Amino acid sequence: MQTIYTELSNFSAHDDDDEDRVNAVFCSGAKSGPLLTFGETPEPRLGPDMVLIRVELVSIEAIDLIKLALYRSGLAEAPCSGAVGCQASGTVEAVGAHVTRFRLGDRVVGYHGCGSHAELFAAPEASTWHLPEGLDPSIAAAAPFTLAATSDTLHTRGKLQAGETILINHVTSSLGIMTVQLALEAGANVIGIARHPACDERLRGIGLAHILNEGRDDILARCLELTAGRGVDFVFDVSAGERAADLIRLVVPGGRYAALSAAGCLGAADYGRDGTAPAPQRLTIMPATPMQDPVLHGRVAKMLERVAKGELLLPIEYEFALCEAAEAYDFILGGSPFGHVVMRP
Repeated sequence: MQTIYTELSNFSAHDDDDEDRVNAVFCSGAKSGPLLTFGETPEPRLGPDMVLIRVELVSIEAIDLIKLALYRSGLAEAPCSGAVGCQASGTVEAVGAHVTRFRLGDRVVGYHGCGSHAELFAAPEASTWHLPEGLDPSIAAAAPFTLAATSDTLHTRGKLQAGETILINHVTSSLGIMTVQLALEAGANVIGIARHPACDERLRGIGLAHILNEGRDDILARCLELTAGRGVDFVFDVSAGERAADLIRLVVPGGRYAALSAAGCLGAADYGRDGTAPAPQRLTIMPATPMQDPVLHGRVAKMLERVAKGELLLPIEYEFALCEAAEAYDFILGGSPFGHVVMRP
């Protein structure tokens, strides 16, 4: 089976400065190096509650980028199969003995902790979804994790309210684009920070009125100007905290700061422009429950229907071949995509 796997020989153990090392790897835009290898591995073993998917399209999710940073920093070991990746769409090729919701030939998208970057992907029945009628497989491949992570971070844990102001850092990412849409639906005031001014028109197309650009705008000054000096209620930082030391000072007391990983300390001890304000609630941009949770499964299924109807947009920026996975990861880490990047076996 052709797949993308990681080589265990590249790992080394470390016991100090773990968060700083992961953050440095993730935020630097560093190249993926030799860790991602295209080759042959055995076909996945199919457990009784698993669905075997003949992969049509693979998405690269934010969680995949975090895992890559962990692998490269030596803080995590590769999955036992070696195959990486968590999400892909395709056709059901086989089902385990206990599976009841899926049949051979069903069009599905599945999520699992590893193994999606391959021709065949085994995912739990509980974290596999039927593709709604009319949903493009490339968009389906990119959907479940992004939908669950954004909606749960904003609403289930972040309790975003109408009239609040949310600041989204790296707004052109797949998570950032979905957050814009869900936050506007909730009646929030939304400010986005983009890396490239060329994306301004596309961001306005999804309803974002307040767009700040690195290199063009004084981010802190403009945010204070847009909020009449008050600051923001919620920071949604898809960059994993690369500018946390600055953005944290914009959050009002009792606000929330969500980052893509646990890396990137918020500097709670000196939080606030006068050094005395209480630190905000700290969140990780992740689903509130495991992806196999039945309540989350139902919520994602409803959102997939909305994506199929065009009510929620999941832009696909670029498609790579699976054998080009290293280049695909480098493209994302370089900050170029407007939305998702997918790969085709």
